[in-house]
Amino acid sequence: MLTSSVSTTTGPVIGDESNGVCAFKGLPFATAPRFTIAVPPRSWSAPLPCTQFGPWAPQRGALEASEADCLNLNIWTPAVVEKPLPVLFFIHGGAFVSGGGADYDGAYLASSGAAVIVTINYRLGPLGFLQLHGRSGALGQANNLAIGDTVAALDWVRANIGQFGGDPDAITLFGQSAGASMVVTLMTLSQARGKFRGAIAYSVPGRAILTANQAEEVTGRVLAELRLDREAAALATLPLPALFAAVETVAMKITDALPAGTLFGPVLDGLVIPRDPADAVAAGAVRDIPLWLGSCRDEMEMFMRGDPPAAMIRVTEQQIRRAYGDAGWEQLAGSYRATARVDENPIQALLSDALWHRPLADLARAQAAAGGPVWLSRFDHRPGLEPFLSQGPTHGADNACLWSHPPNFLFRPILDRKGGPMTLTDIEVASRLQSCLLRFLASGVPDATELWPAFDATNQALAIFDRPFRIEPPEEGPRARSWTELERCGHGA
Repeated sequence: MLTSSVSTTTGPVIGDESNGVCAFKGLPFATAPRFTIAVPPRSWSAPLPCTQFGPWAPQRGALEASEADCLNLNIWTPAVVEKPLPVLFFIHGGAFVSGGGADYDGAYLASSGAAVIVTINYRLGPLGFLQLHGRSGALGQANNLAIGDTVAALDWVRANIGQFGGDPDAITLFGQSAGASMVVTLMTLSQARGKFRGAIAYSVPGRAILTANQAEEVTGRVLAELRLDREAAALATLPLPALFAAVETVAMKITDALPAGTLFGPVLDGLVIPRDPADAVAAGAVRDIPLWLGSCRDEMEMFMRGDPPAAMIRVTEQQIRRAYGDAGWEQLAGSYRATARVDENPIQALLSDALWHRPLADLARAQAAAGGPVWLSRFDHRPGLEPFLSQGPTHGADNACLWSHPPNFLFRPILDRKGGPMTLTDIEVASRLQSCLLRFLASGVPDATELWPAFDATNQALAIFDRPFRIEPPEEGPRARSWTELERCGHGA
């Protein structure tokens, strides 16, 4: 294995070169004492070895991770670059409480020679999302810190990616699940404006943003659990096990009352995030940004298999019942039962449409109506890898294929999910998905127009990644009619 050296604005770094790809892992892009805004790291002069993944953010089961050093990123770039390449800037998912960039190895995507791949870490759970704004002392600046982390990473990439063969004016934001919510938020913010040229969001849940009041309730309950109502400053030195234990206790009490069944997420605080991202998209804030929105067919299956099922299952059903009444819920459930596939749980399909597919189609309509380019896709292929073999194309199935290294799925160290050999169909579907991604990075268009037209008011094209690849309308048939009938009767959120 060869080594490769690159100069950055903070100091020289050394990476590994293998099979025509240079990898630089664990590059520090910022530093931040607990509950403070991320700032550039201290510079260094001796070459910094960047051949191993850096620490990921503290999270449940990994509280020993380094708070001080978790703001790092990873870069994969072709060993030979003849001209500046488009850049993929990936923000991982994990319900805002888990995950890290180390679960996504970009070597295979970079090996095509068509792009530079970047994955980042950001602070998670209470460290990244607990809103302390307005409280006395330094902690009073702690709001939407994880959003600030991602902006700091984006700034570092823009300042340095040219040294790695990337084009700083050709960055595409990409996120999955919680990371997709981060992307949809980031792309509407002035702090990120002009720093990227395209955006991709896979499995962005509806209602992921919290109001300031909801975030304040979470914070108040955590402080009360810790008996720090009047001593919030003590959070800065509190042992992490105590902080995370308090968060878990609060989660068990109030998660069902929060928008997507999660305790944390971006907060509409009026400062870092001044406007609901969905409203900003509808107003044309990103009409000049090519946008690709994707989901998986059976998103909710994974969450229904839990014991007990994930809070978002209960929350989504409650929201449907509040919007349409018990009779409306039964009408929808009846429609889904009557049209269920042999292998389909109809309630799972109903909840998947309610939390994922329908809000995503609405976001696509808002972008198209504002004059912005947008493409909509759904991943229907069942990867030959658990948990998808037993659960179908559930949440994350597209991600498993996109980040695969054909002919193998990757081992994911943080998620602790095994890899394994791919079937021929896995390879075929993954290759198409990867090709569309690389084409989108280069041109802002994922495929030839005749194969996958943009989504607009007259042609609401939904690309289905399966065998065969095909285009369908996103909402048609008796299920869609049931939703429409309820909405026409004056119901709705």
